[in-house]
Formats: sequence, C-alpha cells, structure tokens
Amino acid sequence: MQTHANRYKRFDDATVCGIVGPANESFDNLDAPVYNSVVLALREGDVDGVDICGSGALHDDTLNAALDAGIPIRCDPPFALDAGQFNRFVSEKSNEDGWLMAHSPHRFSRLYSRLRSDIETGAIGTIGVARIKRTAPFDGPGWNTSYAGITDVTDHIEVLCSVLAHDIDVLEWTFGAIGRVFARARSGEQYDHAHAVLTFRNGGRATIETTWSKACTPSPRVDVEYSGNHGRLKFNERDASTALEETSKPLTVDPPHDDCRGRVLRKFVSHIQNDKKPSSSITPTTPSRVTVAVRQSIDEGRPITIGEESL
Repeated sequence: MQTHANRYKRFDDATVCGIVGPANESFDNLDAPVYNSVVLALREGDVDGVDICGSGALHDDTLNAALDAGIPIRCDPPFALDAGQFNRFVSEKSNEDGWLMAHSPHRFSRLYSRLRSDIETGAIGTIGVARIKRTAPFDGPGWNTSYAGITDVTDHIEVLCSVLAHDIDVLEWTFGAIGRVFARARSGEQYDHAHAVLTFRNGGRATIETTWSKACTPSPRVDVEYSGNHGRLKFNERDASTALEETSKPLTVDPPHDDCRGRVLRKFVSHIQNDKKPSSSITPTTPSRVTVAVRQSIDEGRPITIGEESL
C-alpha cells in the first residue's frame, strides 16, 4: 500500500483520497483518510477509481463493492481463483461505468518489453519452450513475513497461483493465448512450490516454477529463458542489467513513478481520465482465466483444456 501511495503522490494529476486497511496498521504518513471498508470509503469520498494493492482474488469484497458502484478498478492478477468467481466478474465488468484492469506490472517492465520485441522480430524463430523460474519475491530482514501473513488467511496454493499469474500474463502477452495447463503444488516445512506446464494455442510450450523458501532467500530469484528453432534469450536477476545495457552505457534505474509498477498505475489513471474502458489489450479475462485453470489442475491432478470463450 505504501508502495502504491508513494507513486500516486508523484503524479500531478492524481490524488489518494482514501485508504482502506487493517485497523491495527498505521497509515499516518500517507496523508489521506483511513476507512475500515471500501463501502464506507466510496460513500464518503469523491472516488474516481479503486486500486487494490495485491491480487484481486484475495479481495473479493472490494471487487464486488467497486463493481456494484460502477467504479473502475485496478488490481494485480488474478482477480479470481475459481470458475464461479471468474464468470461473475467477467459478466459484471460490462457495467456501464465500471471496469476492471487486472494485468501484471511485468507487462510494463522495459526488460520484458524488450524481450517481447526481440521475439516479434524473430530472435528465437518459432517458439519451442519458454521457462520462467521465480523464487522468494521478497528479500531483506523479515522478507517472508508478507507470505506468512497471507497464508494465515488463505492456503498456500492460492498464494502460489497468485504469483504464477504474473508470469502467465507475460507469457500470454509475448506468445499468445494458452490453451492447456497441467500444474502441481506442494507444501513442506522448508518451502512451498508450484510447477505448471502450459501449451500455447499457436504451438510451443512454457514451464513456470514458483518456490517460496521459508528459511532463507535463494538466489537467483528470477530465471527466464525463451528458446526456439533459431535461438535463445536468457536472463536472470544477476545479468538483467547487462541485458539492458546499450553501447556499454550503464543501466539507469527507473524512478518509482516510472518503474513497471509506476507505469501500470499511470496507465490506470490515464484510462480513468479519458473516461473510457481499457483497450482490448488490457482486458480482465486473462491471465485470470488461465490461473483458474491452473488452480483446477492442482486440485484435480489432471491437465485442463481452456475453452475459447469460457471455462
């Protein structure tokens, strides 16, 4: 929440007019009224949009309240983890005033954008296998407290699926729609782990692994490889800076308001100001549609084929 508020403060044309959060947390430094529910915030504040700081699927009440009020919403993927929740939001997103923007900030990363551009210009030829391995998203003292806090109120599978959704989004954005998934997850004393095999409708496959260590911060935390019949693109967090350097010029770190998360918030604000729903490239149906199928595959222990129109 602090991360998002700091970025909005850097926008000249946006104001944080209210915050909804746990009563036991302090929000004094955010300089905005604090409410104990979204319903109350919408009733008392002049609200043009609702930004959910995290996965929409874990904030079902907030999504419902904002959709019912016809207020535009932004959240991290997925906005649903079961078919019933998914279909309800897809039908309600056509509200005359409200809409839902639920794509990953990864789409707005300059690194992933560059990889996508390289793919489009034939850097690897025809896609063979794409691989993304992600481990322990947070680091530093108390790095796993966020994960532990979420798993206190939901199960590890839902949390792991929410992490997988970000990579699912990047893969569909880069290689096209996913038509089939097979996933498994496990939980143990040392770590929680999920592994998914995805098949693209236009050919090629992808594998995604997400591991959350409960004891230490593994390295590297991100490992990406796209391979095809003409070549391979590969990077991890240690050489990401090298991959982005041009003519030996050192990489300049993006300021908060213009990093990938800052740019997705900027896009959200722009859509609200333009008084129009997001374009067809920013729709709520994916990656949540695929994430629902991943969760179903884990629960049922079998591959799931994703229909063209509905689950």
